[in-house]
Amino acid sequence: MERIITYSFGEDFIAKLATFLSDNFLKANNDLSRVACVFGGRRPALFLQRELSKEIKKAYMPPRFFSMDEFIDYLVLPQAQQKINDLDACFFIYSLAKRHIPALLEGRESFSAFLPWAREIISFIEQVDLEDIKNQSLLSVEKSASIGYEIPQSINHLLTQITSLRDAYHKVLAEKNLSSRGIRYLHAAESVQSRSWEEFETVLFCNFFYLHTTEQKIIKEIYQKGKGVCIFQGSQDKWPVLAANAKKLSIAIKSKEEATHPDFSLYQGFDMHSQVGIVREILGKIKNKDNTLIVLPQSQTLIPLLTEISPLLNEVNISLGYPLKRSSLYVLFDLISKAQEQRRDGAYYTKDYLNLLRHPLVKNLEVGENSVITRVMVHKLEEFLQGQEDTSIGGSLFLSLGEIEAEERIYLRVQEVLGNMDISISYAECKRLLVRLHELFFYSWEGVLNFDQFRAIFLELLNILVEKSKLGHFPFSLKVVEKLYKIGQELESLFFKREKFGPNEIWKIFQQKLQGELVSFIGSPLRGTQILGLLETRSLSFENVIIMDLNEAVLPKLKIYEPLIPREVMLNLGLNRLEKEEEIQRYQFMRLVSSAKKVHLIYEENQEREKSRFIEE
Repeated sequence: MERIITYSFGEDFIAKLATFLSDNFLKANNDLSRVACVFGGRRPALFLQRELSKEIKKAYMPPRFFSMDEFIDYLVLPQAQQKINDLDACFFIYSLAKRHIPALLEGRESFSAFLPWAREIISFIEQVDLEDIKNQSLLSVEKSASIGYEIPQSINHLLTQITSLRDAYHKVLAEKNLSSRGIRYLHAAESVQSRSWEEFETVLFCNFFYLHTTEQKIIKEIYQKGKGVCIFQGSQDKWPVLAANAKKLSIAIKSKEEATHPDFSLYQGFDMHSQVGIVREILGKIKNKDNTLIVLPQSQTLIPLLTEISPLLNEVNISLGYPLKRSSLYVLFDLISKAQEQRRDGAYYTKDYLNLLRHPLVKNLEVGENSVITRVMVHKLEEFLQGQEDTSIGGSLFLSLGEIEAEERIYLRVQEVLGNMDISISYAECKRLLVRLHELFFYSWEGVLNFDQFRAIFLELLNILVEKSKLGHFPFSLKVVEKLYKIGQELESLFFKREKFGPNEIWKIFQQKLQGELVSFIGSPLRGTQILGLLETRSLSFENVIIMDLNEAVLPKLKIYEPLIPREVMLNLGLNRLEKEEEIQRYQFMRLVSSAKKVHLIYEENQEREKSRFIEE
């Protein structure tokens, strides 16, 4: 059996891999269950299982499937360290910076202000760990920083301390029995030499492209022990990343690049909605929609696309996460935050108060026996506060909740309107309803001092919204709720959950957390039209491929400016992220379109945008 295998771009990688497994194991009477297949992500394993069933056509014991992250966890499992969540990681960096590099916090003394910088520092440490960069290399950066890069002095000061900060961060995680992704990869690279691998006869590393240094060490060790088989797609002669892999692994990665001739069609739109309309027209002409892929480089395109194409599809699978910050629940918590932030001496800014009560989930809440009662109450409050009736609270810029609750005419007018609708309600019930609304959305959030208190109130409100609102009518909203419950669990496990913060500080931290979260969709990855991000297409092939938003700055999407660590520093450490990221995206794009039969490329052209370099190529 060959142990270095390379397929060309025009070949269906999953189909070729299934044939390889069948020929070399099942037909050769070798135990397929003692084979491990390691991919870059989880999705290819599902497609391989389906392809193996087609190939074998009988019951069989399948291989063991891993994504690379899962394989690393498998290697370090005996150490059983808990994975750190992002907020704890950021708070540890903030605490360490406050203790060791106080100058770095100048102008950003609060945790919420420092949080974006903490994320950048953690990202840098993660890269250094994944690439197994030794402290000796970091010391050369420290020496240069002591002379001074042409950057703000506070960042120069950070770079002079980066080695001690990295060591201190690692030490804190070890003391708390925690691990980051970078640390797990480091531990796996260190421990792989001592493993006997008795549980696996063969470990297949399937279709990897860019490999971190720690990954290269792991793969090389297993390969040299005679257990590893590396299967690539593409040739080192054409792709510098594959050439680097070949050099590090001491192998040759060469394939016969056969000419591929997909049927290409190119479409120009003028905005997002015109692109969505083009996709609808294309899908309407495709018969085999179950072998069709739509690639979305931008997640915000997802909802408009689904709205337009849903009537054409029987089934659809979506792997693309949708930004939580675009949901109605995010807007609700943003309104609660603004109301608390603008509160002065116990009084709320009237505009914030009304905006919060007008939110659909609030004004339709079944606080009483009927959501109609809540809607009428909110409508009457709006009239009174805007001065449409002569009352003591009309036209006020700021009002306390007590002043609003004391206005008797609110309850009388609500009773009158509901009576005309044949809904009977007492004065006391009206007042209880208003007080309950105030408790849920205003009173309970006042005076919150730590995340432990915040989490309890947050989860209580989520429970009320699930039970008493219209959330259940909208499947996507339920997925958002599910995500928010997970965030609530994360808040419960925070190491700093009892750390004292100001109320506005807590909200700022919480909002930054929500802004980075994505909501997953339900679907079967093996049925229906697939809607994926570009990296989710790794190793997969489809008959029909539709790619939207093929514009510069979207595909390839490159982070040209480093907000914290200068590019010069990254290059000195051998971390050329810009060049590597462009090649990774280009590779995945070319591999995908080369293995398709029909390819539809859609771009937007106007004064602000131009078509992608990938189209020109």
